[in-house]
Amino acid sequence: MLQTAYVVAALSVFVFVMLKLAPGDPAVIRLGKEVTREQIEGERRELGLDRPIYVQYAIWVGNLVRGDLGVAFTNNQPVAPLIVEKFKRTVPLAFAALIVALVVAIPLGIIAGIRPYSWLDNVVTAVSLFGVSAPNFWVGLMLILFFAVRLGWLPTSGYGPPGEGFEFKYLILPAVSLGTSMMGSLTRYMRSGMLDVMTSDYIRTAHAKGLRYRSVVLRHGLKNALLSVVTIITLDIAGLLGGAIVTENVFRYPGMGQMLVAAVQARDYHIVQAVVMLAAVVYVLLNLLADIVYAYLDPRIRYD
Repeated sequence: MLQTAYVVAALSVFVFVMLKLAPGDPAVIRLGKEVTREQIEGERRELGLDRPIYVQYAIWVGNLVRGDLGVAFTNNQPVAPLIVEKFKRTVPLAFAALIVALVVAIPLGIIAGIRPYSWLDNVVTAVSLFGVSAPNFWVGLMLILFFAVRLGWLPTSGYGPPGEGFEFKYLILPAVSLGTSMMGSLTRYMRSGMLDVMTSDYIRTAHAKGLRYRSVVLRHGLKNALLSVVTIITLDIAGLLGGAIVTENVFRYPGMGQMLVAAVQARDYHIVQAVVMLAAVVYVLLNLLADIVYAYLDPRIRYD
């Protein structure tokens, strides 16, 4: 818990300083280029950008502790409601991608792990390598081309029909595109974990006791093989938020990723800082959750 607090605090400093060092002036972007120097300086004073950087950081952290994420430079709206609205759209996309990855990766990894170097193992290895190697944006474009343009089964982009809200079919292609890379890495780790476990002494003992093969694989082998996979799952869940930046822009999905790209282009510091800090907190909390899950999966692990 203490390490989590240190990481979040250090990251807040890093994010704040790096944004200030990035080229571009929010005041110029808001006013346009055809303005005088006095107008720019007045806009910087209004935005609070004329103060020393350590004063700006102290004000931002103080507001952050109170739950005030500031006001967006681009539209003068509070950032917190914008983040909540976009986060509620990105979370379903991330979890749908996670489900796609798990449903495909765990069975394929088990099959490859209990049938090593067979033709099934070779096919699974090829599929996993494709998932790891193929960029999200290319996978997304190929899915749009095949399922939306040629077959016409699914929409090409968006969140739902205009004025009608969300529809599930708009989530399918982005979720598959986002989950493909996670599927590839999880399959490889699942296969590796099963290979290690199935050659262990306790597995041979379970076979010698006459237990059914399915019981040996699922009850004794799978649970222990999941130790390494849990780490990858927790890291990849947080990574899905980063991958959503590309996927949401390919599919024009109105989530946090699309908002973050627009905020970076407009140098809207408050939105960028809020999104990055939210992703960082989710990341460290999931790592903490992974430590807790380890102790459940392996009774030998204790945090004394």
